[in-house]
Amino acid sequence: MPPRVPVGFLRTALAAAISAVVLLLAWPARADLQLDGRWQQSPLREDFTVQQWLPNGCGPTPQTGSTGGGEIVAIRLEGDELAFVGGGRVYRSNQCYDQMPSLVRETHSRDASGKTWRTRCTTPPSDPRKAILNTLVVAQTDSRIDIIETGRYEVVLETGRCVADVKRTRSYNLVAADKPAASAAPVPPPAPEPAAKPEPKPAACESPGEPTRLEVRPSKKLLRTGETFQFRALVLDDKGCATRTPTTWKTQAGAPPGVTVDAKGLVTVGSAVPEGMTEIVVAAAGKETRVSIEVTSPAHYDDLLASSGLNASGENDAAAVVTIASSSIGAGEGRVEDRSKTRRWVFIGIIGGVLVVLLVLAAVLRGRSRRAAALVREATERHEAEVAEVLERRRVREEQHALQKRAHEESVAAAAAARARPKVQLVSPEAGTGGPLPGPGAIAGAPKRGKICPTCGDRFDGAAEFCGKDGTQLVLLN
Repeated sequence: MPPRVPVGFLRTALAAAISAVVLLLAWPARADLQLDGRWQQSPLREDFTVQQWLPNGCGPTPQTGSTGGGEIVAIRLEGDELAFVGGGRVYRSNQCYDQMPSLVRETHSRDASGKTWRTRCTTPPSDPRKAILNTLVVAQTDSRIDIIETGRYEVVLETGRCVADVKRTRSYNLVAADKPAASAAPVPPPAPEPAAKPEPKPAACESPGEPTRLEVRPSKKLLRTGETFQFRALVLDDKGCATRTPTTWKTQAGAPPGVTVDAKGLVTVGSAVPEGMTEIVVAAAGKETRVSIEVTSPAHYDDLLASSGLNASGENDAAAVVTIASSSIGAGEGRVEDRSKTRRWVFIGIIGGVLVVLLVLAAVLRGRSRRAAALVREATERHEAEVAEVLERRRVREEQHALQKRAHEESVAAAAAARARPKVQLVSPEAGTGGPLPGPGAIAGAPKRGKICPTCGDRFDGAAEFCGKDGTQLVLLN
Protein backbone atom coordinates (compact mmCIF):
# COMPACT_ATOMS: atom_id res chain seq x y z
CA MET A 1 0.00 0.00 0.00
CA PRO A 2 1.28 3.55 -0.63
CA PRO A 3 2.34 5.48 2.48
CA ARG A 4 -0.23 7.91 3.82
CA VAL A 5 0.37 11.55 4.71
CA PRO A 6 0.89 11.56 8.53
CA VAL A 7 -1.88 13.98 9.56
CA GLY A 8 -1.33 13.20 13.25
CA PHE A 9 2.33 14.06 12.91
CA LEU A 10 1.48 17.43 11.36
CA ARG A 11 -0.96 18.25 14.17
CA THR A 12 1.57 17.31 16.84
CA ALA A 13 4.29 19.34 15.15
CA LEU A 14 2.00 22.37 14.85
CA ALA A 15 1.00 22.22 18.53
CA ALA A 16 4.62 21.86 19.60
CA ALA A 17 5.67 24.79 17.43
CA ILE A 18 2.96 27.05 18.83
CA SER A 19 3.83 26.07 22.42
CA ALA A 20 7.50 26.72 21.81
CA VAL A 21 6.80 30.15 20.32
CA VAL A 22 4.53 31.11 23.22
CA LEU A 23 7.15 30.04 25.74
CA LEU A 24 9.87 31.92 23.91
CA LEU A 25 7.77 35.08 23.83
CA ALA A 26 6.71 34.77 27.45
CA TRP A 27 10.10 33.81 28.86
CA PRO A 28 11.83 37.20 28.60
CA ALA A 29 8.89 38.84 30.38
CA ARG A 30 9.53 36.92 33.59
CA ALA A 31 12.36 38.17 35.69
CA ASP A 32 13.44 37.65 39.27
CA LEU A 33 11.51 40.20 41.30
CA GLN A 34 13.38 42.42 43.71
CA LEU A 35 10.53 43.83 45.75
CA ASP A 36 11.78 43.36 49.31
CA GLY A 37 11.92 46.65 51.12
CA ARG A 38 9.99 49.38 52.89
CA TRP A 39 6.98 50.80 51.06
CA GLN A 40 4.54 53.59 51.74
CA GLN A 41 0.89 52.67 51.26
CA SER A 42 -1.71 55.04 49.85
CA PRO A 43 -5.19 55.56 51.30
CA LEU A 44 -7.59 52.67 50.76
CA ARG A 45 -10.16 53.87 48.24
CA GLU A 46 -13.57 52.15 48.27
CA ASP A 47 -16.13 52.93 45.55
CA PHE A 48 -19.58 51.45 46.13
CA THR A 49 -22.34 51.13 43.55
CA VAL A 50 -25.54 50.35 45.42
CA GLN A 51 -27.99 48.34 43.33
CA GLN A 52 -30.68 48.11 46.02
CA TRP A 53 -30.62 48.54 49.79
CA LEU A 54 -32.94 48.18 52.79
CA PRO A 55 -31.57 50.38 55.58
CA ASN A 56 -33.86 48.82 58.18
CA GLY A 57 -32.60 45.27 57.55
CA CYS A 58 -29.08 45.63 56.14
CA GLY A 59 -27.75 48.53 58.17
CA PRO A 60 -26.25 51.77 56.87
CA THR A 61 -25.91 52.15 53.12
CA PRO A 62 -22.27 51.65 52.02
CA GLN A 63 -20.58 54.95 51.25
CA THR A 64 -17.75 55.68 48.85
CA GLY A 65 -14.66 57.09 50.51
CA SER A 66 -10.99 56.71 51.48
CA THR A 67 -9.33 55.66 54.74
CA GLY A 68 -5.77 55.53 56.03
CA GLY A 69 -2.72 56.21 53.95
CA GLY A 70 0.91 57.17 54.54
CA GLU A 71 1.86 54.11 56.65
CA ILE A 72 5.22 52.42 56.06
CA VAL A 73 4.78 48.71 55.25
CA ALA A 74 7.44 46.02 54.88
CA ILE A 75 6.97 43.97 51.70
CA ARG A 76 8.94 40.80 51.05
CA LEU A 77 8.76 37.91 48.62
CA GLU A 78 7.93 34.62 50.36
CA GLY A 79 8.26 31.86 47.78
CA ASP A 80 5.92 32.84 44.96
CA GLU A 81 3.81 35.20 47.10
CA LEU A 82 4.17 38.73 48.44
CA ALA A 83 3.75 39.46 52.14
CA PHE A 84 2.66 42.95 53.31
CA VAL A 85 3.45 43.52 56.99
CA GLY A 86 2.45 46.78 58.62
CA GLY A 87 -0.33 49.31 58.64
CA GLY A 88 -2.18 47.34 61.32
CA ARG A 89 -2.36 43.99 59.50
CA VAL A 90 -0.51 41.25 57.63
CA TYR A 91 -1.70 40.60 54.08
CA ARG A 92 -0.46 38.09 51.49
CA SER A 93 -1.03 38.05 47.75
CA ASN A 94 -2.79 34.68 47.90
CA GLN A 95 -5.66 36.23 49.91
CA CYS A 96 -8.49 38.62 49.20
CA TYR A 97 -7.91 42.08 50.62
CA ASP A 98 -11.26 42.27 52.38
CA GLN A 99 -10.97 40.91 55.94
CA MET A 100 -14.51 39.51 56.08
CA PRO A 101 -14.06 36.44 58.35
CA SER A 102 -16.41 34.10 56.42
CA LEU A 103 -14.62 34.53 53.09
CA VAL A 104 -13.10 31.36 51.63
CA ARG A 105 -10.50 31.38 48.86
CA GLU A 106 -11.86 29.71 45.73
CA THR A 107 -9.06 30.14 43.16
CA HIS A 108 -5.59 31.64 43.05
CA SER A 109 -3.02 32.06 40.26
CA ARG A 110 0.16 33.87 39.32
CA ASP A 111 0.77 34.82 35.70
CA ALA A 112 3.78 33.86 33.58
CA SER A 113 5.56 37.18 34.11
CA GLY A 114 5.58 36.63 37.87
CA LYS A 115 4.29 40.15 38.46
CA THR A 116 0.53 39.59 38.77
CA TRP A 117 -1.46 37.59 41.35
CA ARG A 118 -5.20 36.86 41.09
CA THR A 119 -7.40 35.51 43.88
CA ARG A 120 -11.13 34.81 43.97
CA CYS A 121 -13.00 34.45 47.28
CA THR A 122 -16.61 33.59 48.12
CA THR A 123 -18.69 33.00 51.22
CA PRO A 124 -20.17 29.56 52.01
CA PRO A 125 -23.62 28.83 50.51
CA SER A 126 -25.14 28.70 53.99
CA ASP A 127 -24.01 32.23 54.90
CA PRO A 128 -26.87 34.77 54.53
CA ARG A 129 -24.26 37.44 53.84
CA LYS A 130 -23.07 36.48 50.40
CA ALA A 131 -19.94 37.95 48.86
CA ILE A 132 -17.91 37.36 45.70
CA LEU A 133 -14.54 39.15 45.52
CA ASN A 134 -11.75 39.19 42.92
CA THR A 135 -8.43 40.58 44.10
CA LEU A 136 -5.64 41.61 41.71
CA VAL A 137 -2.11 42.38 42.94
CA VAL A 138 0.13 43.90 40.25
CA ALA A 139 3.80 44.86 40.50
CA GLN A 140 3.61 47.65 37.93
CA THR A 141 7.31 48.52 38.29
CA ASP A 142 10.11 47.82 40.76
CA SER A 143 8.89 50.81 42.75
CA ARG A 144 5.07 50.55 42.53
CA ILE A 145 2.56 47.87 43.50
CA ASP A 146 -1.21 48.14 43.07
CA ILE A 147 -4.00 46.20 44.76
CA ILE A 148 -7.36 46.25 42.97
CA GLU A 149 -10.32 44.37 44.38
CA THR A 150 -13.77 44.19 42.84
CA GLY A 151 -16.84 42.28 43.89
CA ARG A 152 -20.41 42.21 45.08
CA TYR A 153 -22.05 41.97 48.51
CA GLU A 154 -25.56 40.61 48.87
CA VAL A 155 -27.73 40.17 51.97
CA VAL A 156 -30.93 38.15 51.60
CA LEU A 157 -33.79 39.08 53.93
CA GLU A 158 -37.39 38.04 54.18
CA THR A 159 -38.42 41.52 53.07
CA GLY A 160 -36.03 41.72 50.12
CA ARG A 161 -32.37 41.91 49.20
CA CYS A 162 -29.51 44.32 49.67
CA VAL A 163 -27.01 44.39 46.81
CA ALA A 164 -23.93 46.59 46.40
CA ASP A 165 -20.89 46.38 44.10
CA VAL A 166 -17.49 47.51 45.32
CA LYS A 167 -14.15 48.50 43.94
CA ARG A 168 -11.31 49.11 46.36
CA THR A 169 -7.82 50.19 45.38
CA ARG A 170 -4.58 50.77 47.22
CA SER A 171 -1.08 51.40 45.91
CA TYR A 172 2.39 51.07 47.42
CA ASN A 173 5.40 53.18 46.51
CA LEU A 174 8.95 52.09 47.32
CA VAL A 175 10.69 54.01 50.07
CA ALA A 176 13.86 51.95 50.51
CA ALA A 177 14.81 48.59 49.02
CA ASP A 178 16.41 45.97 51.25
CA LYS A 179 20.14 45.56 50.56
CA PRO A 180 22.85 43.52 52.31
CA ALA A 181 23.57 45.39 55.52
CA ALA A 182 27.08 46.76 55.84
CA SER A 183 26.67 47.16 59.62
CA ALA A 184 24.09 46.58 62.31
CA ALA A 185 23.15 50.24 62.45
CA PRO A 186 19.39 50.78 62.07
CA VAL A 187 18.18 52.34 58.90
CA PRO A 188 16.98 55.88 59.62
CA PRO A 189 13.51 56.77 58.43
CA PRO A 190 13.54 58.41 55.02
CA ALA A 191 13.41 62.14 54.92
CA PRO A 192 10.30 63.57 53.33
CA GLU A 193 10.91 64.38 49.72
CA PRO A 194 10.49 68.02 48.79
CA ALA A 195 7.55 68.82 46.61
CA ALA A 196 8.41 68.58 42.96
CA LYS A 197 8.70 71.92 41.29
CA PRO A 198 7.20 72.30 37.88
CA GLU A 199 9.83 72.35 35.19
CA PRO A 200 10.10 75.64 33.38
CA LYS A 201 8.68 75.62 29.92
CA PRO A 202 11.15 75.89 27.06
CA ALA A 203 11.31 79.27 25.53
CA ALA A 204 9.98 77.84 22.28
CA CYS A 205 6.71 76.85 24.02
CA GLU A 206 5.99 80.33 25.30
CA SER A 207 4.59 81.13 21.86
CA PRO A 208 3.24 77.83 20.46
CA GLY A 209 2.74 77.56 16.75
CA GLU A 210 -0.08 76.20 14.65
CA PRO A 211 -1.67 72.94 15.85
CA THR A 212 -0.33 69.87 14.05
CA ARG A 213 -1.28 66.96 16.27
CA LEU A 214 -4.15 65.87 18.51
CA GLU A 215 -3.49 63.25 21.19
CA VAL A 216 -6.16 61.66 23.40
CA ARG A 217 -5.28 59.31 26.26
CA PRO A 218 -6.00 56.55 26.85
CA SER A 219 -7.10 55.15 23.51
CA LYS A 220 -9.21 52.50 25.27
CA LYS A 221 -10.84 52.36 28.70
CA LEU A 222 -12.69 49.58 30.52
CA LEU A 223 -15.54 51.03 32.61
CA ARG A 224 -18.09 49.54 34.95
CA THR A 225 -21.70 50.59 34.82
CA GLY A 226 -22.24 53.61 37.08
CA GLU A 227 -18.64 54.89 36.73
CA THR A 228 -17.18 58.11 35.33
CA PHE A 229 -13.81 58.70 33.69
CA GLN A 230 -11.86 61.74 32.56
CA PHE A 231 -10.11 61.43 29.18
CA ARG A 232 -7.13 63.72 28.51
CA ALA A 233 -6.66 65.58 25.23
CA LEU A 234 -3.65 67.60 24.02
CA VAL A 235 -3.36 69.69 20.86
CA LEU A 236 0.36 70.13 20.02
CA ASP A 237 2.34 72.12 17.52
CA ASP A 238 5.17 70.74 15.40
CA LYS A 239 7.62 71.25 18.33
CA GLY A 240 5.50 69.29 20.80
CA CYS A 241 4.24 72.36 22.64
CA ALA A 242 0.65 72.43 23.84
CA THR A 243 -1.59 74.92 22.07
CA ARG A 244 -4.84 76.47 23.18
CA THR A 245 -6.82 74.97 20.35
CA PRO A 246 -10.26 73.97 21.68
CA THR A 247 -11.48 70.39 21.48
CA THR A 248 -15.00 69.05 21.12
CA TRP A 249 -16.31 65.76 22.50
CA LYS A 250 -19.31 63.68 21.49
CA THR A 251 -20.47 60.09 21.55
CA GLN A 252 -20.60 58.16 18.32
CA ALA A 253 -23.85 57.80 16.43
CA GLY A 254 -25.87 54.94 17.83
CA ALA A 255 -24.21 54.98 21.25
CA PRO A 256 -26.39 53.35 23.93
CA PRO A 257 -28.48 55.72 26.05
CA GLY A 258 -26.84 56.48 29.37
CA VAL A 259 -23.32 57.02 27.96
CA THR A 260 -22.58 60.76 27.97
CA VAL A 261 -19.51 62.98 27.64
CA ASP A 262 -19.17 66.64 28.57
CA ALA A 263 -17.18 69.40 26.87
CA LYS A 264 -14.03 68.52 28.85
CA GLY A 265 -13.98 64.79 28.14
CA LEU A 266 -15.64 63.49 31.32
CA VAL A 267 -17.47 60.29 30.38
CA THR A 268 -20.36 59.02 32.49
CA VAL A 269 -21.77 55.49 32.17
CA GLY A 270 -25.22 55.00 33.63
CA SER A 271 -26.04 52.01 35.79
CA ALA A 272 -28.53 50.67 33.22
CA VAL A 273 -26.17 50.78 30.22
CA PRO A 274 -25.81 47.32 28.61
CA GLU A 275 -22.40 45.70 28.28
CA GLY A 276 -20.58 46.37 25.02
CA MET A 277 -18.26 48.68 23.09
CA THR A 278 -18.85 52.33 22.20
CA GLU A 279 -16.68 55.21 20.99
CA ILE A 280 -16.11 58.86 21.86
CA VAL A 281 -15.30 61.23 18.99
CA VAL A 282 -12.76 63.96 19.78
CA ALA A 283 -12.17 66.80 17.29
CA ALA A 284 -9.81 69.77 17.06
CA ALA A 285 -9.01 72.16 14.20
CA GLY A 286 -11.26 70.26 11.81
CA LYS A 287 -9.68 66.83 12.46
CA GLU A 288 -11.04 64.10 14.68
CA THR A 289 -9.96 60.85 16.30
CA ARG A 290 -11.77 58.25 18.39
CA VAL A 291 -11.26 56.55 21.72
CA SER A 292 -13.13 53.40 22.69
CA ILE A 293 -14.98 52.49 25.87
CA GLU A 294 -15.88 48.96 26.86
CA VAL A 295 -18.76 48.87 29.34
CA THR A 296 -19.09 45.89 31.69
CA SER A 297 -20.92 45.04 34.87
CA PRO A 298 -18.96 45.10 38.14
CA ALA A 299 -19.34 41.32 38.47
CA HIS A 300 -17.60 40.73 35.12
CA TYR A 301 -15.03 43.51 35.40
CA ASP A 302 -12.14 41.51 36.86
CA ASP A 303 -12.44 38.62 34.41
CA LEU A 304 -12.67 40.99 31.46
CA LEU A 305 -9.71 43.03 32.72
CA ALA A 306 -7.58 39.89 32.98
CA SER A 307 -8.22 38.96 29.33
CA SER A 308 -8.26 42.45 27.77
CA GLY A 309 -4.51 43.20 27.75
CA LEU A 310 -5.10 46.55 29.48
CA ASN A 311 -3.15 47.74 32.51
CA ALA A 312 -4.30 47.42 36.11
CA SER A 313 -6.42 50.55 35.79
CA GLY A 314 -8.26 49.15 32.77
CA GLU A 315 -6.55 51.54 30.34
CA ASN A 316 -4.50 51.23 27.17
CA ASP A 317 -1.12 52.93 27.58
CA ALA A 318 -1.21 54.16 23.98
CA ALA A 319 -2.80 57.38 22.75
CA ALA A 320 -5.30 57.96 19.97
CA VAL A 321 -3.53 60.36 17.58
CA VAL A 322 -4.56 62.39 14.55
CA THR A 323 -2.33 64.66 12.47
CA ILE A 324 -3.89 68.05 11.93
CA ALA A 325 -1.46 69.60 9.44
CA SER A 326 1.40 67.91 7.64
CA SER A 327 3.04 67.88 4.23
CA SER A 328 3.52 64.11 4.24
CA ILE A 329 1.30 61.72 2.34
CA GLY A 330 -1.66 60.50 4.34
CA ALA A 331 -1.73 63.42 6.76
CA GLY A 332 -4.90 63.88 8.67
CA GLU A 333 -5.71 60.20 9.07
CA GLY A 334 -6.40 59.10 12.64
CA ARG A 335 -4.43 56.25 14.13
CA VAL A 336 -3.72 54.64 17.47
CA GLU A 337 -0.10 54.29 18.51
CA ASP A 338 0.39 51.01 20.29
CA ARG A 339 3.83 49.51 20.56
CA SER A 340 2.36 46.23 21.75
CA LYS A 341 1.25 45.61 18.14
CA THR A 342 4.88 45.07 17.13
CA ARG A 343 5.22 42.08 19.38
CA ARG A 344 1.85 40.74 18.26
CA TRP A 345 2.89 40.90 14.60
CA VAL A 346 6.20 39.23 15.38
CA PHE A 347 4.30 36.40 17.05
CA ILE A 348 1.92 36.11 14.07
CA GLY A 349 4.90 36.09 11.70
CA ILE A 350 6.57 33.25 13.58
CA ILE A 351 3.37 31.20 13.64
CA GLY A 352 2.86 31.91 9.94
CA GLY A 353 6.40 30.72 9.18
CA VAL A 354 5.82 27.50 11.12
CA LEU A 355 2.58 26.90 9.22
CA VAL A 356 4.33 27.47 5.88
CA VAL A 357 7.04 24.93 6.81
CA LEU A 358 4.40 22.38 7.81
CA LEU A 359 2.47 22.95 4.57
CA VAL A 360 5.65 22.45 2.53
CA LEU A 361 6.37 19.25 4.47
CA ALA A 362 2.84 18.01 3.83
CA ALA A 363 3.19 18.76 0.10
CA VAL A 364 6.51 16.85 -0.07
CA LEU A 365 5.03 13.85 1.73
CA ARG A 366 1.96 13.89 -0.51
CA GLY A 367 4.18 13.99 -3.64
CA ARG A 368 6.17 11.03 -2.38
CA SER A 369 2.95 9.17 -1.67
CA ARG A 370 1.74 9.73 -5.21
CA ARG A 371 5.06 8.58 -6.70
CA ALA A 372 4.98 5.46 -4.53
CA ALA A 373 1.42 4.71 -5.67
CA ALA A 374 2.48 5.10 -9.33
CA LEU A 375 5.42 2.70 -8.81
CA VAL A 376 3.13 0.13 -7.19
CA ARG A 377 0.65 0.48 -10.04
CA GLU A 378 3.41 0.05 -12.65
CA ALA A 379 4.82 -3.03 -10.89
CA THR A 380 1.34 -4.58 -10.70
CA GLU A 381 0.71 -4.03 -14.41
CA ARG A 382 4.12 -5.48 -15.32
CA HIS A 383 3.47 -8.55 -13.17
CA GLU A 384 0.05 -9.10 -14.76
CA ALA A 385 1.60 -8.87 -18.26
CA GLU A 386 4.28 -11.42 -17.38
CA VAL A 387 1.65 -13.81 -15.96
CA ALA A 388 -0.45 -13.46 -19.13
CA GLU A 389 2.62 -14.20 -21.31
CA VAL A 390 3.47 -17.34 -19.29
CA LEU A 391 -0.14 -18.56 -19.53
CA GLU A 392 -0.13 -18.00 -23.34
CA ARG A 393 3.09 -19.98 -23.77
CA ARG A 394 1.63 -22.81 -21.67
CA ARG A 395 -1.54 -22.86 -23.82
CA VAL A 396 0.50 -23.10 -27.07
CA ARG A 397 2.60 -25.95 -25.67
CA GLU A 398 -0.52 -27.83 -24.56
CA GLU A 399 -2.11 -27.47 -28.03
CA GLN A 400 1.08 -28.71 -29.74
CA HIS A 401 1.30 -31.65 -27.37
CA ALA A 402 -2.33 -32.59 -28.01
CA LEU A 403 -1.74 -32.45 -31.79
CA GLN A 404 1.37 -34.65 -31.55
CA LYS A 405 -0.44 -37.12 -29.35
CA ARG A 406 -3.36 -37.36 -31.75
CA ALA A 407 -1.01 -37.88 -34.74
CA HIS A 408 0.88 -40.57 -32.87
CA GLU A 409 -2.31 -42.40 -31.95
CA GLU A 410 -3.44 -42.23 -35.58
CA SER A 411 -0.11 -43.64 -36.84
CA VAL A 412 -0.22 -46.44 -34.25
CA ALA A 413 -3.78 -47.29 -35.27
CA ALA A 414 -2.75 -47.31 -38.96
CA ALA A 415 0.17 -49.61 -38.28
CA ALA A 416 -2.04 -52.04 -36.33
CA ALA A 417 -4.57 -52.10 -39.16
CA ALA A 418 -1.86 -52.79 -41.69
CA ARG A 419 -0.60 -55.74 -39.69
CA ALA A 420 -4.09 -57.21 -39.35
CA ARG A 421 -4.78 -57.15 -43.11
CA PRO A 422 -4.19 -60.57 -44.89
CA LYS A 423 -1.15 -60.73 -47.07
CA VAL A 424 -1.53 -61.45 -50.86
CA GLN A 425 0.52 -64.48 -52.04
CA LEU A 426 1.85 -64.41 -55.51
CA VAL A 427 2.19 -67.78 -57.36
CA SER A 428 4.92 -68.13 -59.82
CA PRO A 429 4.35 -69.89 -63.16
CA GLU A 430 6.66 -72.58 -62.05
CA ALA A 431 4.33 -73.45 -59.13
CA GLY A 432 2.13 -75.46 -61.51
CA THR A 433 -1.12 -74.38 -59.98
CA GLY A 434 -2.68 -74.42 -63.36
CA GLY A 435 -4.39 -71.10 -62.63
CA PRO A 436 -3.87 -68.09 -64.72
CA LEU A 437 -1.35 -65.50 -63.61
CA PRO A 438 -2.53 -61.97 -62.90
CA GLY A 439 -1.99 -59.78 -65.75
CA PRO A 440 0.06 -56.64 -65.71
CA GLY A 441 -3.01 -54.51 -65.43
CA ALA A 442 -4.23 -56.22 -62.29
CA ILE A 443 -0.94 -55.60 -60.44
CA ALA A 444 -0.70 -52.05 -61.61
CA GLY A 445 -4.26 -51.29 -60.44
CA ALA A 446 -3.56 -52.25 -56.75
CA PRO A 447 -3.77 -49.21 -54.45
CA LYS A 448 -0.52 -47.73 -53.20
CA ARG A 449 -0.17 -47.07 -49.41
CA GLY A 450 1.17 -43.57 -48.42
CA LYS A 451 2.93 -42.35 -45.26
CA ILE A 452 2.20 -39.48 -42.77
CA CYS A 453 4.33 -37.33 -40.43
CA PRO A 454 3.04 -37.81 -36.87
CA THR A 455 4.29 -34.31 -35.87
CA CYS A 456 3.03 -31.94 -38.53
CA GLY A 457 0.45 -34.21 -40.25
CA ASP A 458 1.88 -33.84 -43.80
CA ARG A 459 1.51 -36.91 -46.12
CA PHE A 460 4.19 -38.41 -48.31
CA ASP A 461 4.37 -41.24 -50.92
CA GLY A 462 5.39 -44.69 -49.99
CA ALA A 463 9.08 -44.17 -50.85
CA ALA A 464 9.69 -41.39 -48.25
CA GLU A 465 11.12 -42.36 -44.88
CA PHE A 466 11.44 -39.03 -42.92
CA CYS A 467 9.51 -35.72 -42.76
CA GLY A 468 11.12 -32.94 -44.73
CA LYS A 469 10.14 -30.27 -42.11
CA ASP A 470 11.25 -31.66 -38.77
CA GLY A 471 12.97 -34.97 -39.61
CA THR A 472 10.36 -37.10 -37.86
CA GLN A 473 10.15 -40.75 -39.10
CA LEU A 474 7.07 -41.28 -41.22
CA VAL A 475 4.43 -43.96 -40.54
CA LEU A 476 2.25 -45.89 -43.01
CA LEU A 477 -1.35 -44.90 -43.60
CA ASN A 478 -4.14 -47.51 -43.39
